[in-house]
Amino acid sequence: MHERHRFTLFISCSNKMDSNFVTCKLCAKNLTSPCHLDCLHDFCRDCIQKELTQTFSSKLSAYSCPVCKQLTATKNKSSEKWAEQLPPSDFVGALAEVHRLKNEDVLCTPCKRKRKSTTGSKWCRSCHEALCKSCVEVHDSLKTTMKHEMMDLNEAKTSETKSLVYGPNCTIHDHQGLTLFCEDHDELICPLCAGAKHKECQQIRTVNEEVKAKSYEFQEASSKSSSQLQIAKKALVSTRSSISEVDSTFPNLRDKIRSVRNRVDEILSKCEKKSTEELGRLENEYRGKLEQDIQKLESLNAESSHTNQLLDHVKRFGTDGHILQCMQQVQERSKSNSEAFEEYRELKKLPKVSFAINRQLDEVLRSLSTLGDIVIDAEDLESKKSSSTKNGLDDNNRKSPERSYPKEHREFSVRTRSDENACVITGILSLPTLDWVFCDKGNSKLKLFDRQFQMKSEHIMQQSPFDVTLMEDQIIAVTIPENMKILIYKIMAGINLQEEIKTKDRCFGISYTSSENKFVVTCPYGSPASLRLLSRNGEELMNLIPEENHGSLFLRPMYVRFDASGNSLLVSDSQRNRVTAITRSVYRRFHYTHSNMKGPRGLALAANGDLFVVGWGSDSVHRVDDAGRFREEVLCRHDGICSPQAVCVSFDQSQFALSLDDVSCKSDFILIFSV
Repeated sequence: MHERHRFTLFISCSNKMDSNFVTCKLCAKNLTSPCHLDCLHDFCRDCIQKELTQTFSSKLSAYSCPVCKQLTATKNKSSEKWAEQLPPSDFVGALAEVHRLKNEDVLCTPCKRKRKSTTGSKWCRSCHEALCKSCVEVHDSLKTTMKHEMMDLNEAKTSETKSLVYGPNCTIHDHQGLTLFCEDHDELICPLCAGAKHKECQQIRTVNEEVKAKSYEFQEASSKSSSQLQIAKKALVSTRSSISEVDSTFPNLRDKIRSVRNRVDEILSKCEKKSTEELGRLENEYRGKLEQDIQKLESLNAESSHTNQLLDHVKRFGTDGHILQCMQQVQERSKSNSEAFEEYRELKKLPKVSFAINRQLDEVLRSLSTLGDIVIDAEDLESKKSSSTKNGLDDNNRKSPERSYPKEHREFSVRTRSDENACVITGILSLPTLDWVFCDKGNSKLKLFDRQFQMKSEHIMQQSPFDVTLMEDQIIAVTIPENMKILIYKIMAGINLQEEIKTKDRCFGISYTSSENKFVVTCPYGSPASLRLLSRNGEELMNLIPEENHGSLFLRPMYVRFDASGNSLLVSDSQRNRVTAITRSVYRRFHYTHSNMKGPRGLALAANGDLFVVGWGSDSVHRVDDAGRFREEVLCRHDGICSPQAVCVSFDQSQFALSLDDVSCKSDFILIFSV
């Protein structure tokens, strides 16, 4: 085997066990029959059952971990039924049993089954049970157990933990260890399973061989878990520090505002009230966002710390079977959490807030409407960079949008009777018939509504859709990121699947040009993030990974649209806070950035070439011309917009539809505005 692939997982490991690791956080006792939640925190199964029964009287849709507050979906099952289906923690259970063996007076297991309390004297390494002297004699006399290896319990208390930990057993064949791994089915199996269910499988190896083959993957998972823990810790410290800065900055500014007021006449009391209310709004906004970050980071920190501890313990004390189990669990959880950790990889800095006193205060005392301006220095690196457009325009020279009066609009609910979760509409499409198609990520559905916004049909999917594009009059294409597929549907009276296209990566945003019969999709979680140009049958024609200043042009491309000509691509990058227009020859036409545009997501094109851009982080919608120049702020939070997600202009160009993210608490509704 090549030197760099040599198996070196288990070298010089400490034998000291962390008793807290095998303690249930609900009953504060040694874990008994442990099971784990999605976040991999372990609890006694009876404790979880009791907790749910006491807390919830009916069906629940999600359960919050008592330690890290991360949610585990329950799919509206009763507490009893859901708790029974939680996966067992084989390694932690074995480790807890060894901890009990080494630190407590262990009773004879067979006697305990007979409701007798007899102190054990021996430990059967095959059955993993304590036996008293009488039961040892019976054990040695039975044909099936007479050759089992026995160990004195006193000797067990001083033995190495790793030598006592037993591997996971098969759930189908009692007392059969999971000593084999089937590559064809990607699962641990026992020898009896290999001869039955897996007798046709070609790739079956011992767990020892499999662990050696995947030693690099385990090290990579351990390294990534450590890195994520450091990100969470660092960001948590920084965000807590920002809260302290809020506590010191805003009172000082409030005092300064009051000192200015003392210099002027009573007529300025209205101005003081206006300024302090604006300051209070900003304080609440900053504090609220920071507290949300802290709550999320504390959750990520608790989960990462436990995952790190889990990997460390399984590395030191677990069997090969445990290592494979834990590695699969951690890799799956790490994959689902990657977006959350990426959000905090670069530390967020609290914008500097100050109060600029009006220089002409004494001269225009009677005409003042405010005491001064609350100045926010966001220290946004992107806004400091030159963002010249093709016409030489700079973000700093653009006209700041004026806050307009709330726009008249109407809203309707896209929630249907069979929906179990909150709707999360990530893709919207208007058809030539003026019907509407919505991608409901929250309930894994495609939903069809007519022009009066009455539901016509819905299509339940195995995995959640993300974005949708029009191919022909009644033909649409939908991205399914988790399945790495693009599904083609025909819309008639209902939604009918026509074709499946397999992709090489998870695709999110999608657009189609009928003039060339080509797709373009975004792959925001690829390494690196990229755009993919695909043929009508899914063949990859080009992988666009443009660079700028020796770095990737895209960090998190989410939505993409072909322009009217089909020659340029418009891409929203939520990580870089901008919309980029490039040609297929990777020539950058423009970057669109704006101080009032944060976290751009959904994009929609109007017939005149104008682009509607959704600002998820700034609660706004901007209209931009085809050269990347700001036209107007169509909507802002004063219009009741909170965390907008996707936007679509109707086929007749008379109105546009806007969806809200689930953090807005109004994600079940679509807002309709006149163009």
